[in-house]
Amino acid sequence: MKTILPALAFLALALSCPAHAGWELVRGSGPQASFESSARPEVAVKAAPEFSTVAQGKMTVLLHEGRSLEGGLDGTVWYCLSAHGDKAQLAVALASANGEKWYPGIFGSSLESTKILYACGPDRPGTVTQRVFVRQIRLDPWMPVFKAKDAGWNGSLLVSQYEWLDSSSENKLVVEYREPLNSEKCPVIIPEELDRFIDRANVSFSARFGGEENIEASAITPYPWNGEGVEWRLLSDVLGAVEQGGS
Repeated sequence: MKTILPALAFLALALSCPAHAGWELVRGSGPQASFESSARPEVAVKAAPEFSTVAQGKMTVLLHEGRSLEGGLDGTVWYCLSAHGDKAQLAVALASANGEKWYPGIFGSSLESTKILYACGPDRPGTVTQRVFVRQIRLDPWMPVFKAKDAGWNGSLLVSQYEWLDSSSENKLVVEYREPLNSEKCPVIIPEELDRFIDRANVSFSARFGGEENIEASAITPYPWNGEGVEWRLLSDVLGAVEQGGS
C-alpha cells in the first residue's frame, strides 16, 4: 500500500512566510494553474494535462460550528472543477473560516460515518492527509455542476481526498480525485484495484505552496461570485467543523 503522497510532496514548502503577509490576496485562474491564491495561503493547484476546466467560482457557505446542527458560521469557498471526459473528475476547494479555525481531521464532516478504505498522513495543521472512500452521489456537492456541463455521471463515486490546513488552521484546501463506481450494490474494491486508483489519483494534479517563484496577484483573474448549482449544505458536510470561538 502507498506510504507517500507524490502529488503533494512539495509540502515541505508549506510553512508560512512573514515577508508575504502584505501581498494582495487574489484567488482565481493564473498563468501557472487554473486554481491559484496569491496569499494566505499562497498556493497553486494544477490539473494534469488530460483534464479540462468545467467550472470555477466563489461562494459563501454556512459552516458547521462544533457539533451544532443549527446555526453556524459564514465561510468563503473558492473552487475549480475539472474533468477527464467521463473517466474522472477533479474538484479543488479552498475554504476560509473567516478568522475562525478549522478542526483538524474529519470532525463534523460526512466522513465520520463513512468507511475509510485508505488513509495516509497526520491530522494536524501544515500537513496533508489523503483518504480514500466511497461517496453516494446524493451526498456529493459537486455532481450537479458536473452534470450541468455534461461531465457528470450517475451512481456512487470512489474518491481520493487530499486535505491540508495552513499553519493558522484558518484556511483549508481540499482536492478530490473522483472516478465512477461500476456497481451500486455493495461494491467490492480489491487491494490491487485500490492501489491502481491511488496511483491515478496521485498523478491527477500537481500543487505548490510558496517556494522560490511567488504568485503575483496581478497575474490572477479572480473567480466570480457564482455557486453554479453547488450544493452548499453538502459542501459544508465535506469541509467539516469550525471551532467555536477559535482565535
